[in-house]
Amino acid sequence: MTTSSPSGEAQDGTVAAVDVLAASVARVRRAGGMTLSAVAARAGVSPAYVSQMESGAANPTVRTLAAIAEAMGTTPAELLGGERPSAPEPTPPFAPRFTPAPLLARTAGHRGIWDLGAPGAALLRPRLLHADLGDHAGPVSHPGEEFVTVLAGSCRLAAGGTTHLLRPGDSVHLAAGDSHHCTDPSDDLLMLVVLTQE
Repeated sequence: MTTSSPSGEAQDGTVAAVDVLAASVARVRRAGGMTLSAVAARAGVSPAYVSQMESGAANPTVRTLAAIAEAMGTTPAELLGGERPSAPEPTPPFAPRFTPAPLLARTAGHRGIWDLGAPGAALLRPRLLHADLGDHAGPVSHPGEEFVTVLAGSCRLAAGGTTHLLRPGDSVHLAAGDSHHCTDPSDDLLMLVVLTQE
């Protein structure tokens, strides 16, 4: 028999939420083909803690719940019994661009930056930089993500509170909203930079 007192209702609700969370974490993890260790590594917790969440023994903070959800590609709301996040909007169609690099559209105002993407593309903005850092010569931040790989030469890239010397074959993937910039480009620096569209 379920108690009708306010404290009893709160207790029943808490137990139900713990059961829903435990089942949801296990279901989403298994559906994604992820091991306890993989989820734990991405979320910054121990595999034992993820196991405790799945058994209902853990009492995660909001921050930890958000980290676990992100590690599994979902939201805290879904783990607590809400709906699965909707799929992203489909990419609008655009014509492919076939042309030899770097004979593409030179970026206005720069001697060594070329836009490689197809006109009308909505998600990615790839660029080729040759000894020209553009607006990234000073601290900059912008929406989305950024991927940089050095094809030739070298430069220093500051991001996330650290500075790294990048040489051919080195790359970095960063949250572009964090302040970042490049310095000390060599004369033969050649970088491929891919940004998500703003």
